[in-house]
Amino acid sequence: MNRYTFWWRLRSSLYATLAGFGWRRRPSYAVLTRREPWWRRVWHVFRPEPAPPPMAYSGPPPWVQPSESELGVAVPLREVLASDEGVVIGLIDCVAYSTGFEFRISVRSKRDLDSHEMGFGPPPPYGPNRSDRELTFGIQFADGSAALTGGRPGPEFMAQWKMHAEGREPSPSDGPLLMPRGGGGGGKRYDLTYWVWPLPPEGKLTFLCEWRARGLGPTSHEVDAAAIRRAGASSKSIWSDDAGLRT
Repeated sequence: MNRYTFWWRLRSSLYATLAGFGWRRRPSYAVLTRREPWWRRVWHVFRPEPAPPPMAYSGPPPWVQPSESELGVAVPLREVLASDEGVVIGLIDCVAYSTGFEFRISVRSKRDLDSHEMGFGPPPPYGPNRSDRELTFGIQFADGSAALTGGRPGPEFMAQWKMHAEGREPSPSDGPLLMPRGGGGGGKRYDLTYWVWPLPPEGKLTFLCEWRARGLGPTSHEVDAAAIRRAGASSKSIWSDDAGLRT
């Protein structure tokens, strides 16, 4: 037996003994890998950060619309807010909820109305900025706080969605909030619906109206807020605790 054979058998015996104890020898050969091209290595350094994941949709802010679990209680309000020889603007409907109230405005005219003067269209920045000639409505609480809006949502509406996305919500002292809820029409008649949050305090509730394009207003019409407050207090959820329909 030459020395090479001796060392080979000794090494094999040693490795076999170590393998019995769980030891594994690393391979002595090199693993050949394909090297990336230079432009890919540079791209890893200068490529932009990945876009953040999309924000989960949590639904509309609960204070910009009536409660989905209430039918509301009707309030008998039907008043003319402004008029001239050819146009009448009337308050024709009001429904109170536990968190606010909704009212509907009807515009009637002897001639066809211009939808742009009515304020229809997408809100800024997706649509044109508001014009001071658009039909404008407002409310004023007995404590002097007030809110104004047109026929389409404005920046204050989008701010409420941002607040909701950030997990914040307004306090009643931030009110009132006046939000367009929809509308439509054509020709000589248009109807618009608005939501007011929160319920008004005791005292007079004033409806404001102005339409500079038609030379109307500004006008104001006062109603007693007590009827709206009573109706809102009597509005209950249609769902019971066991998720069944309340009878």
